[in-house]
Amino acid sequence: MFTPHTLATYGREARAQILSTARTPQFVIPSVALPLLFYGVMGLGLSKGREEVAHFMLANYVIFAAIAPAMFGFGAAVAAEREAKLIELKQIAPLPAGGYLVGRLIAALALIAFASVLLGILALFGGVTMPTWRWAATLGLGLASAIPFALIGLNIGLRLGSQGAVAVANLIFLSFCLFGGLWIPLDIMPSWMSKVAEFTPSYHLGQLSQMLSGMQPMANVPHHLSVLGVISVAALGGAWAAWRRQAA
Repeated sequence: MFTPHTLATYGREARAQILSTARTPQFVIPSVALPLLFYGVMGLGLSKGREEVAHFMLANYVIFAAIAPAMFGFGAAVAAEREAKLIELKQIAPLPAGGYLVGRLIAALALIAFASVLLGILALFGGVTMPTWRWAATLGLGLASAIPFALIGLNIGLRLGSQGAVAVANLIFLSFCLFGGLWIPLDIMPSWMSKVAEFTPSYHLGQLSQMLSGMQPMANVPHHLSVLGVISVAALGGAWAAWRRQAA
């Protein structure tokens, strides 16, 4: 049961995680700057004033902006804190169940929201136009997409050392971007890449983002949602098992 005291404790933990994230510019700056830089060059620069190209790329880069804060915030950062025995300290501290993870998720969402808003402002200056509800839905999906990526990152962080977690998170991050069609449309890539894309959350989130932004008709939504659900549940089960082992 969520009492005012419990909610206040969650709030304090979230504030601590946000401050901790803000004090690591080597993580914050690339997480915000990379989506802006890539979108500015590939979304606006290469579009040469064509609104539909900038519009299409915005839908992809909203998802791209969520991957790094979620995966590295729960992958490399959790692995480093686990090696420093900070996870064990959090588990024996008088925190509500999951308080540490909820705080980390809120910190990741805050960073993703900041990057997404800047992307939206850049897209507006680039001539992208959408009804207000489509802007809200597209940027909102970017926030929601943090959940599967965070769960995957948590599996990495709870199972690998800090150096191994960074390497594996980087590999998965690049794979999701490439095979998910976030950087280059899959239509112009070899056909086998489209088959691999079906197993990546970034592909399904990118397709939903294209639909919400109005660049594609609403089609196969149950399929995309069911695949995302399976991936998220599997990642949640793996993370729960790894977390229980930490507590044992």
